[in-house]
Amino acid sequence: MNKSNRVIGLDVHPDSFAGAVLLKGKDAASARVVSTSRRVELPELEKWAARHTGEQDVLVLEASGNAFAVAERLRVLQRQVVILDSHRAGKVGKAYCANDRVDAIKIARIYLTALSPVVWQPDAKTRERREVFSAYQAVVKEATRLKQQLRSMLNEHCVRLESGFRLSHPSAINRLLKLREWTPVRAMLLEQLHRGLVSAQARRTRLRRYMAQEVLDEPELLRLTRLCGISLITLYGLSASIGDIKRFSNSRKLSAYFGLNPSVEQTGNWEGEGALKRHGRGALRALLVQSAKKLLRVNNPLQKWGLAVATRRGRNKAAVAVARKLCVAVWHVTQGHVIGAIERMTTLHTKLHKLATELGLNTIKSQGYETKEAFVQKKLFVLRSYA
Repeated sequence: MNKSNRVIGLDVHPDSFAGAVLLKGKDAASARVVSTSRRVELPELEKWAARHTGEQDVLVLEASGNAFAVAERLRVLQRQVVILDSHRAGKVGKAYCANDRVDAIKIARIYLTALSPVVWQPDAKTRERREVFSAYQAVVKEATRLKQQLRSMLNEHCVRLESGFRLSHPSAINRLLKLREWTPVRAMLLEQLHRGLVSAQARRTRLRRYMAQEVLDEPELLRLTRLCGISLITLYGLSASIGDIKRFSNSRKLSAYFGLNPSVEQTGNWEGEGALKRHGRGALRALLVQSAKKLLRVNNPLQKWGLAVATRRGRNKAAVAVARKLCVAVWHVTQGHVIGAIERMTTLHTKLHKLATELGLNTIKSQGYETKEAFVQKKLFVLRSYA
């Protein structure tokens, strides 16, 4: 059998996968199914691929939790791998009989119809950054949840905390236990919640330190600190989501990637723009909009333009417009273009000083700097050398 110009659909699960081999026909509907495999153990992936596929075949997966890892294993065997957008692929109608074999065939036929776009497969560094950013988001949610549980428990017993009380401080539990008489069970609950909060805060601090170190060490990331309103988390999230900026030929495509472009509505002779739809990178879109709202409140190069939009369209739409401006500025900075949305030198100095604080004085001294100010001045010198 000729193993060339074939499409192999793979329905991958955490422990197993199903595969279907399709020969290209005149169209997706007429493509003939040559063979199928069901419930093959995932550790046997390489052996199965070597036996049933060739280097000229196209192996198609649907985007899932382990799709990128599976694709990387297949590329080691010199196989061509494409990953379909799971959201768009999921809109294709399901058969009355749904099992792994049918799903594998469906994935291959969707690829032949081109109804679902192919997902960009990130490199190892970008995947690592995405995992770090995802871990940070998770630990922030965990810390917020534990803090709210602690406050709720204190409120149930009419305990009010003084202004500036830090629940996440390691010694806070001793002060909490002294605020009133607690039963042994309630004291145990308080200690458990506080221990979890301190642990989450420590992991959050460690992740922030790692992200700050990477931003300050890499010129491509350091350059983005010049943009108005771009904080450490937003900057790192942008780099993790974008990956290779060359895959975006212009700034409009980058804005669409984050879901910041208005939807287009057209019917008959009528045409207009609608509201933002729930597509694109939602977490980064939210961070960019938060940055934009802050820019509308403080003096910066984008404030005057943003307030003018707010006067005409309202503050929420102005925030989205400023967020889109930031996204466009990110694309231009990565291309080495000169733009106007640059932080003032005093603000940039403050931003770099905060990044240095995230690293800690011991880390800075280990890199050969006596003080934080010396470290910041060195980074400012590097930023001044950029176009």
